[in-house]
Amino acid sequence: MKKLLTIILIFLFQVIIAQTNSATVIYKINLNKDSIHNVSDKFVKEMMEQSDSVYATLKFNSKESIYYLDFDISKMYGTPNLTRIFGGSDNLIYYNQENKEYLSETLVLDYPVIISKEPIEWEISNEETKLVNGYLCKKAIRKRSEINDAGLTKKAELTAWFCPEIPVHFGPERFHGLPGLVLECKSNIVKFELEKITWHKEELKINKPNSGEIISEEEFKNRAGRF
Repeated sequence: MKKLLTIILIFLFQVIIAQTNSATVIYKINLNKDSIHNVSDKFVKEMMEQSDSVYATLKFNSKESIYYLDFDISKMYGTPNLTRIFGGSDNLIYYNQENKEYLSETLVLDYPVIISKEPIEWEISNEETKLVNGYLCKKAIRKRSEINDAGLTKKAELTAWFCPEIPVHFGPERFHGLPGLVLECKSNIVKFELEKITWHKEELKINKPNSGEIISEEEFKNRAGRF
């Protein structure tokens, strides 16, 4: 009986997905506790410990998604919130699952710039699964070493838990391009956790960033380095 009920629920969920292809997803973002323990600089550690949770919104339709952090005027002053900075800051992040176009709209000295980025190449685990808010998810990782501005090599590991039953390639911030909606994910510094999903009867209109010129990541780094 329990198995039959599970099959019925999965069937009904798939029917809902087939009828609606637009949703609004809310994520709660916190600093990764491991990253706080690994910081030796006292000032940075205090900033991390004082950083509050923030919330982010992902909206998508059958083709595109847009991601942004929710605005909170009460957090504009005082100690910088590192959770907000590493969770996407004030950037507007766009992803097109058909042509894999990945854009991030940001400001350089109050001048809007749209950065064209390369999607992440993921490694999907066929063995590891877990439930996230009742959704069965599979695990994907990205491991690589990056050289920071000081010329030091650091490990940049990303982990994502995506739901194949929601067959869209979207997720928060840079966590997209997987065969299912990303419901939980983390970097070395921050962790994104699903708060809620709201499905819409009509398709959402997603506005592609268009407030500035489109440049490559390399060009953006060159320009930012001049200031």
